Amino acid sequence: MNDSVTSSASSSRTLIVLFTLVFFSIASIIWFYAGGAKSTYVLSPTELTYRYIDDTPMGGDTQGDVTTDDSGNVVLGCTLGRAYQWPFCEVAISIRDDVTKGVDLTHYHSLVIEASYIAPKPNERLRVYLRNYNPAYSTVDDPVSLKFNGLEYTPSETMSEYTLPLKAFQVLSWWIAGRDLALKHSGPELNNVPLVEIATSSTPVFGDHRLEIKSLRFEGLWLSESQLFRGLTSLWLVVVVVILALKYRQSRLTYKLERSRAERLRTINVALKQKSETLSVLATTDALTGLRNRLDIYEALEERITSRADRSCTVLCLDIDHFKHVNDTYGHDMGDRLLVLAADIMRESASGSDVIVRWGGEEFVIFCPKRNLAQASFLAEKIRWAFEAATWPHGELLSCSIGVSSMRQASIAAMIADADDALYRAKNGGRNRVEVFAESLIPADA
Repeated sequence: MNDSVTSSASSSRTLIVLFTLVFFSIASIIWFYAGGAKSTYVLSPTELTYRYIDDTPMGGDTQGDVTTDDSGNVVLGCTLGRAYQWPFCEVAISIRDDVTKGVDLTHYHSLVIEASYIAPKPNERLRVYLRNYNPAYSTVDDPVSLKFNGLEYTPSETMSEYTLPLKAFQVLSWWIAGRDLALKHSGPELNNVPLVEIATSSTPVFGDHRLEIKSLRFEGLWLSESQLFRGLTSLWLVVVVVILALKYRQSRLTYKLERSRAERLRTINVALKQKSETLSVLATTDALTGLRNRLDIYEALEERITSRADRSCTVLCLDIDHFKHVNDTYGHDMGDRLLVLAADIMRESASGSDVIVRWGGEEFVIFCPKRNLAQASFLAEKIRWAFEAATWPHGELLSCSIGVSSMRQASIAAMIADADDALYRAKNGGRNRVEVFAESLIPADA
């Protein structure tokens, strides 16, 4: 039963681990879809540098400036002139003072702009540029060398939020055409953005334009849906592999244990066969204690068990604790006296149907053809208590350890081996105790 208990405990631990993993997985998914992985990067107007840019360096006559109103909003105001073919004005927002050390926006999915825009005509569009620095094509001395990732949208004349998907930003064709770029650098890049620009449209209307920006923020997920499920899948695979490895190790240990028990059974069977060949010439009674001799017991016990329909039987293996110490201290004569008294205690505790055998030295075996496992365990405790209560001739306490088992495999030898295992556990458990062989507690038809 020890193996069964171990297996049951292992199965319980496995179930606990799996239930914990299921709970963690469900909680992680709920947490994710409830917004737990959201990440926001806010461009605070009070912490950023704003610059006004227009077409005057190209010969245009646009006039304007960038100011901050009483509410802290950034205001771009300009009057587009006609002197330049493509007049424009814009506000340049520096996210980082050092253009070579921008912000990585790859794990954000949207730019949210809260702004209002009043133009000479309704439904005028604005251009939004996310400028990316890459030493492969950018230089500090040339501001135009920062890649133009651009998008146009139509804002409202009243203060409103607009969400611009970052995946919709495209590299401006005129910027690509003017450079000898490797193919891998021709697409949008948002991994090092130091600058955001908001400008009037590419088809502007002459006259007064007013852009008021209340807030800019990037929204995204620090953990994507695919990363979450890849992580959970990897975690499940690791746990399953660990469980399988532990189960394999447990099965190997069980296999080794069973092989060891089989070897012991074979050893016992060989010994029984050898002893049975000498029964005709050996005495049937132990000369010292008057108990049965072990060499005579198998045939008599087999007859008693065979006479019962279910061949049921229980057995006690008893060993006197620290008996070698008694012999070494008080001599073998005193040891013999103690063995005789121990045999008397067993006779007084047992019934007429029980068969008491001196197995060898200070070891005794009691066969109980008419006792079930509970009754045999009670007898064992009765004997153990009688040992504790007895007055021994050497003037010290004397205790015993007892192993109990029942017939499981229709084999007397196997039953004795089981009881011997239980006795071994009693000895290791501190002596002066009764141990029942674990598998004996499991019904045969279970």
